[in-house]
Amino acid sequence: MSKSRGFTLIELMVSLTAGLTVALAVVGLSTEATNVFHEEARTAAAEMSLRTAVARMQADFQRAGFMGTGNIQTDPFIAHAPGSPNMVKSGTYNALYRLAGIHLYYQGSLATTPLSSTQGVAPPIAPDMVELSGNYTTTDSYVVLYTQAGSSVCGGTRLWLATDSPAMWRILSQTNPSAALEAAFQPVSGSPFLTRIADNTGHYQYLPTCVGLAAGVTGSGMAASAWVDLDTSVLTLLTAQATKTNGGSSGLGVGSLHVNPIQTVRWALRPINISNTGDAPYAELVSPLNDKYELFRTYVDATGTVTQQPELVSEYAVDLKIGFSADIGPATSLARSLTVYGLSDVGNQTIADDITVDALAMPQRVRSVHFRLATRSSVSDRSETFSLPAANAQQATYPTRYCVLNACTPGQVGWARMRTVTTEVSTQNLAKFFY
Repeated sequence: MSKSRGFTLIELMVSLTAGLTVALAVVGLSTEATNVFHEEARTAAAEMSLRTAVARMQADFQRAGFMGTGNIQTDPFIAHAPGSPNMVKSGTYNALYRLAGIHLYYQGSLATTPLSSTQGVAPPIAPDMVELSGNYTTTDSYVVLYTQAGSSVCGGTRLWLATDSPAMWRILSQTNPSAALEAAFQPVSGSPFLTRIADNTGHYQYLPTCVGLAAGVTGSGMAASAWVDLDTSVLTLLTAQATKTNGGSSGLGVGSLHVNPIQTVRWALRPINISNTGDAPYAELVSPLNDKYELFRTYVDATGTVTQQPELVSEYAVDLKIGFSADIGPATSLARSLTVYGLSDVGNQTIADDITVDALAMPQRVRSVHFRLATRSSVSDRSETFSLPAANAQQATYPTRYCVLNACTPGQVGWARMRTVTTEVSTQNLAKFFY
């Protein structure tokens, strides 16, 4: 009889224990690897969102003042009657009164981002808000055939456009030319926007479009007719006689007037508010803890009203700070100097603030904009804060982690990693303004 072979109970227990130990180690390793993967994926997503937003903002800053004005209050090329100011408050279209290429609201997003001021850094995070004005929908100016008072859809003046200009050829080549022209002059339906009317003396007027329908095209080909409708119930289209030949409309000559659209875009940080009609499409992105802020780009219409069609550019935005390099000094003097206003220069940020009040408010003299934009990861995955030290006495420390909870304490997982980009943009459209 052969001798039985096999494992003893002790051998089986030892092998099972060893196998379980190895399995636990593999599970622990894979869990840690999975956590690291998800953390890095969240951080990469935050960085990608940040870089996309920075590129979007750079493009808007580069167009500030494009086919527009740097400061409507002091622009010497605004057509106006002798002895009268460039622009007066209308009561309806007050956005005209303060039209500028760049208008900074220092710490303008602080009220809508309450967690920013609780980060425990000095100075506290206090996001800005900025409005940029120019031609943001097209690169074209349209030749006016003639003006017709009382013929617009709102009872104002209709500008009939020449359809044989390159600008109109591009419109007429569209599948729906009427909608294309309307979108150029009224990017948000139902809101009045501004237009710039240029005359053959090099002067300009700014007037609002009609609400509801700003422009249109009928017919096609050689039989096409195109127009832009203006609301002249408050502000009128000045004639050369009214300005004593200092600009204005001077008759029916083709090419004596050109018109182009003007828009104002606002960049600001705020949470999604689903009670707002425009925020409804973003309802799925709302944080139940109300600790999540977004970077929004929104149009501001001719009345100064923020339109109900916001564009969410970046989720989990936490900071936006803006500074300037500005040409300071008398326009007719050689004693001008390029002055840099940093991201934390509280007292000097008025260089592009309220253009109608502040003596230093000269947004038309801004030569470049430098800004800092920061986003955070979607999940708080760090248990302590960390800030970069100041490079010199003029710079402040800046956090690399953002406290998502109301009161983060060491050892508590409440900090989310931040990604920050600081960049500079040349404002080439404002470079020609020295007034």
